[in-house]
Formats: sequence, C-alpha cells, structure tokens
Amino acid sequence: MSKKELIQVMDSCVVNACEQMKTLNPEDRFHLLLEMGEWMYNNLSEEIEDVLLVPNFEKEVEK
Repeated sequence: MSKKELIQVMDSCVVNACEQMKTLNPEDRFHLLLEMGEWMYNNLSEEIEDVLLVPNFEKEVEK
C-alpha cells in the first residue's frame, strides 16, 4: 500500500469516526476525539513509517 493510499484510508477512518460522534454521549465523544486527534492534527505523511498498523512479524523474528 502506498503512502497516498494509506493516508486516504486514515482520512476515511477519521470521517467515519466524526459521523459516529453524533450518536455518542459527551464523555465518549471526548475520548474518541482524543484518540483520533493525532491523525487529524499531525502531519503523518512526513512520519508515516513511524505509524505501525500491522506488525512485521518477519522483522520481529530477526531481532
């Protein structure tokens, strides 16, 4: 998956989470906003390699 595709998927997740906020109580909405705030407010395209979505088990075994 390319960086552009990954960023598009992440953007889609943020949009879906924002839609879900309409149905949450205020406390749950606040915590969801905190969790997705990193994606919304930080430029992940510069440090996308630091975001581990799925572990690379082969690389883990080599260590």
